[in-house]
Amino acid sequence: MTRPALLVAMCVALASVGAACSGSSEATVAPPSESTGSVAWSPCGSMQCGTLSVPLDGRRPAGRQITLALARRPASGHRIGVLFVNPGGPGGSGVEFLRDAADTFPSAIRNSFDIIAWDQRGVGGSAPVECLDDLDEFYAVDRAPVSAAGIARNVAVTRQFVDACKRRSGDLLPYVSTDATVHDLDAIRAAIGESRINYLGFSYGTYLGALYAKEFPSRVRTMVLDGAVDPSLSYTDSVVQQSEGFERALDDFFAHCRQDRCKFTRGADPAVAFDALSSAIATAPLPATVSNEPRTLGPGELDIGVASALYAGRAGWSQLANALDQAVHGDGSGVLTLADAYTDRSPGGKYSNETAALYAISCLDAPSPTTVAGVEAVAARAARVSPHFGAATAWLGLPCTLWPVPPEAPVAPVTAPAAPPLLVLGATGDPVTPYSWAQSLARQLGTGHLLTASGDAHTSYGRGNGCVDKTVDTYLLTTQLPAPGTRCN
Repeated sequence: MTRPALLVAMCVALASVGAACSGSSEATVAPPSESTGSVAWSPCGSMQCGTLSVPLDGRRPAGRQITLALARRPASGHRIGVLFVNPGGPGGSGVEFLRDAADTFPSAIRNSFDIIAWDQRGVGGSAPVECLDDLDEFYAVDRAPVSAAGIARNVAVTRQFVDACKRRSGDLLPYVSTDATVHDLDAIRAAIGESRINYLGFSYGTYLGALYAKEFPSRVRTMVLDGAVDPSLSYTDSVVQQSEGFERALDDFFAHCRQDRCKFTRGADPAVAFDALSSAIATAPLPATVSNEPRTLGPGELDIGVASALYAGRAGWSQLANALDQAVHGDGSGVLTLADAYTDRSPGGKYSNETAALYAISCLDAPSPTTVAGVEAVAARAARVSPHFGAATAWLGLPCTLWPVPPEAPVAPVTAPAAPPLLVLGATGDPVTPYSWAQSLARQLGTGHLLTASGDAHTSYGRGNGCVDKTVDTYLLTTQLPAPGTRCN
């Protein structure tokens, strides 16, 4: 299970199918109201919305209930069934994903499936976890501390965040695990009267999908797991391997800048120029203005802004180079804009609940270091293989070390031998979920079939690779898998 390392994939699925990470679609002609099973669907802009009540504690079905927010785009042609979509995170709103991205699915998919997304428990409109409304301090702190004072600052900022989560959402925190969401997904399936589902999960959504296939194998028709997470990895291994992925992506960006002479280098080697900028920002944050709001760019936000651009692979290089050029000229606005998009910050220091949900879910799903010294040890190991991202990736996981609710289960492979064939999609240069994770998940599942994509962005479906898109669409429409060893260049 991927930990909250550099905020894994909170907006990535929206980018992968061509929508922005914020904003909403303008209303078009709304489908009429109707019911499926026990869910009543009503028009809401360009789609339909509904709700479903489920038990907060699955062991007490007659106890307290929570309400899940659902969204649907009904099939516009000959209907095959329902396609559930999870955009990743954990913490990404499925409802907003569908609002922004549904029209970018190919017509064959829109014609054939009711496309359904939902805010999983703890997220968005589904009993959202609440922590701090203003996360500026949380994200500005230097997540690569080199002194006792720097470590103490990380701990203090993190405790403030965790204490707010406990104070405001302590009654929810024990009940928002991915395993609980697996049972919510099956409750939605039953409520809309479907015997089997189709599923498309991005990044973290691959973990959710894999667990569903393990728990309810006979209720799966097709399942696509894009940007796969490896649930068998320890905390340390996942941090180290993800850090290496980001480091390779940054090295690729530097190689591009050596060839194309990116302006921010000022004639120096790109790595040297970048390190000089990073050191300067760690010493004195840069002034920045975003949405007419005067702010500063600190080292923590620099890490997040750079990582945000690297999610997109080479498609993000131009924006990153321009933002860094601004920064070397004393203006941190471009990098801070990237960081804000990543953390879902609105003007005035208001944040969505994505960060709160990410930690609340991830900290339940698998063990983390139990002491600050343990985090420090992981950070040191990760920094040896990833000088630019290793420490930050480890220290961003600190909330789970201080979390008030213990994890539910140990790290373990996910197997689904009774499920139908499942399509696992991995990109060779994915910086967030390394290609080796897709290979591992396909083997673990037992019924996993690996599709390899040549690419340097996180996730592959909908990013313009015609081979990937055609292969995935064919599988969803017909259940036909690609030949073993298929590679989409």
